[in-house]
Amino acid sequence: MLGIPSISDGNCRALQRCRTAIAIGSILLFVPGRPTWAQSTTDTTSRAAADAGEIRGRIVGLGTGQPVATGSISVRRASDTTLVVGNATAGSDGSFHIDGLKPGQYSLRVRAVGFAPLVRSDVTISAEHPVAELGTLTLSEFAVKLESQTVIGERQDVALSPDRNSYSTKNMTTASGGTAVDVLRNVPSVEVDGDNNVTLRGNANVVVQINGRASPLSGEQLAQFLAQIPASTVTRVEVATNPSAKNDPEGSAGIINIILNQQADVGVSGGFNVGTGTTKQANLSGNIGRQSGPLTLYLSASLYRDHRTNTGSSDRTNLLIPVPAFVESESNGASQPRWNSLTFRSEYKLTENDAVSADAMLSGGRFANQRGTFYSDLDQDRQVIGLFNQFSDQIYRSLSQDYTLGYHRTAGPSVTILSTELRYSNNTDSSENNLYGVLIQPDTSTGSAMPSRERDASLQRMPSWDLQTDYTHPFGSKTKLETGFKGTTRSNAENSTIGYLDSASGAYIADPGRSNTFDYRERIGAIYGVLSQQVGRVQTQGGLRLEEAATRFTLPATGQAYDTRYGSAFPSAILSYNFTDMRQVKLSYSRRISRPNPWQLSPIVNRSDARHEFYGNPALRPEYTDAIELALQDAHSWGSVQLNPYLRKTSHAVRYIQTIDSTGISVSTFANVASTLATGADLNMTYRHSALTFFGGGSIYHYSSDASNLPVDLSTHSLVWNLRANGTLKLSPLTDLQAFANYRAPSATEGGSRSAFVFMNFALRRKLWNDHGSVTLRVADPFNLMTWGYRTADGRVIELNQQHFGQRGLFVTLSRNFGQELKLRPQQQGGESQGPPQPGP
Repeated sequence: MLGIPSISDGNCRALQRCRTAIAIGSILLFVPGRPTWAQSTTDTTSRAAADAGEIRGRIVGLGTGQPVATGSISVRRASDTTLVVGNATAGSDGSFHIDGLKPGQYSLRVRAVGFAPLVRSDVTISAEHPVAELGTLTLSEFAVKLESQTVIGERQDVALSPDRNSYSTKNMTTASGGTAVDVLRNVPSVEVDGDNNVTLRGNANVVVQINGRASPLSGEQLAQFLAQIPASTVTRVEVATNPSAKNDPEGSAGIINIILNQQADVGVSGGFNVGTGTTKQANLSGNIGRQSGPLTLYLSASLYRDHRTNTGSSDRTNLLIPVPAFVESESNGASQPRWNSLTFRSEYKLTENDAVSADAMLSGGRFANQRGTFYSDLDQDRQVIGLFNQFSDQIYRSLSQDYTLGYHRTAGPSVTILSTELRYSNNTDSSENNLYGVLIQPDTSTGSAMPSRERDASLQRMPSWDLQTDYTHPFGSKTKLETGFKGTTRSNAENSTIGYLDSASGAYIADPGRSNTFDYRERIGAIYGVLSQQVGRVQTQGGLRLEEAATRFTLPATGQAYDTRYGSAFPSAILSYNFTDMRQVKLSYSRRISRPNPWQLSPIVNRSDARHEFYGNPALRPEYTDAIELALQDAHSWGSVQLNPYLRKTSHAVRYIQTIDSTGISVSTFANVASTLATGADLNMTYRHSALTFFGGGSIYHYSSDASNLPVDLSTHSLVWNLRANGTLKLSPLTDLQAFANYRAPSATEGGSRSAFVFMNFALRRKLWNDHGSVTLRVADPFNLMTWGYRTADGRVIELNQQHFGQRGLFVTLSRNFGQELKLRPQQQGGESQGPPQPGP
């Protein structure tokens, strides 16, 4: 129950402050239990009990000595960090006192807009000394940034803000025991299909960052990587749909930043997670950290194993090929991901404001996939005229290395004014796919024999270097200039060999017509400037990023080379207005780019079986997106509402095109369509009532594309919408029940359409060891509804393909933590604006 100190009827101003504090506190603080709130009292406020403890103090600004009347004070028990007082507020003279405290050790935190937070961990209340007099507490100002209202959803740990939304996984029980893919499926506006391809607002051109640094992986490699990161190693996910010019402009849809564990405490702290499931999953991860004096060290490791079955079907009608008139197929297979990772972080403080850091991340594993497809050729009367089977056996191996050296200088406890990082990463991938077929009943389309056994092998290396420097300079308390530069050089070399089995020798003979190699090199230089200004309740920001890029894509076997050199300007602008502390509106504009990656450019043919193949398009051009977005946010004591209407226009949009060639083979590739236009809105809300917490919403947008520039006009118009809901019911102080559901309606695409998408999870969690651990039981896809399908209709064939990915399973996870978490200095967020920390627990 809420404990609110009594306030005399005559003191209206104190009463109003009490109501305001309760409303703000309900939104800004995550409370893992039954909270007790306290309001600053005046002389007319009666004490709850004559022998209750009390904390007193006064808040002033550093250097000025002026009282800080906007201060917000929270108190936690030092023994287990349980929140005792939510948001007490200071009076007009900066003074405060909090009563109703039992004897014990407490930690007090003071926050105020425009100042860095202050923490006092040495507060003691005893029967002999019931009053803790803290005296004058001094707060340091930090450089101004665009103020953003942040709403913290209780137990959900959802922070909604106009520039980016953050979703904590601490209480995301419906992802417990899963992978990063399961986490992303719980995040609004993000969708992950059955092949683990990530989209944001329906757009696949999204940058996925790991700990604030863009992953060098893309396409299939990124999908496999995300499917093998244990969910237990992910602490939160940040989504930025319209970043400013300070951010890297890559990814026209925006940025998804996956934050992995990187925490340590004074002394030694850490934890572990262990899980298993009905899919033969084994999930083990652990971390340990130590902070001693100026040195902080952190180490984590994880191991992940799983076994998933999948099934599928297709029904094809040939409109131009008389035999066969119809082709039906059924498929089944299994995948076995095995993944290991090791993360090391370190930081050494040279002075109070200067620190150097050295980080490393190593990950690698093996992904095996076996699949069999069983085809039936039918005549016009749907009578069987041919039967044959196709099989594939693929093994994919990957090793990823990432090393970073950094220097950071701060002004005050939390605001970085200068940072420089040098990063080297290298990914080495290899794959081998064995393809073969069995002919049961021949017809004129199959011939008298199946092709020889085929082996596709490839080796790929992707090294890259990044040097980035960011500098922030405040001009007074209302203006801030941010500037910096970034240089990137990266390459991608792949050697692909396709061979056929020679029955006489038993060896595979390479086919020079299909085997190939490519070499891709890219250099990008960028500078930016962002100016922020605050005038009363109005905040403005304008920025410009200038980039020059040069790429070279060569095919040594054919002597072909594709050279490009181009410059780009990426402006951004933000205008926001705070009606109140709980209500804000913001209008933003930005320009972003999606550059083709080598996987999209490579013309090397990849086959999953003899009837399905993919190849890239070396003539792809970058796509540019201009986005305008409006953010409306309103907070209440019961929760919050956020509405984001937007418009996105893309030139030379890169789209995934699926067609059927004259021989009946399904062909997939990429192509630039002239332009696309998406207009829509996202709606997200949080709601809390008693033991229930609900987070839900949805999106709807109209999508149109002008694909008249393609050989076959695949222009399309479609209305796309989805709904999602995540509810948590607190059955007791130690037990939570959570349910998650997501539905995306069917929609048209270039050259066809995609079917509806449904995903559901249920989870039950029991806290253990005084909230230092838990056991979670999760049911994934309980009704076996998760499928992915598409329909191709290009005038030559009509094909309906449906895939079922075997996500259904029962999983149990046990976690245990020790010590108290203290985060290391945040890594650079690909150019994320630095500012005050978001309020939270």
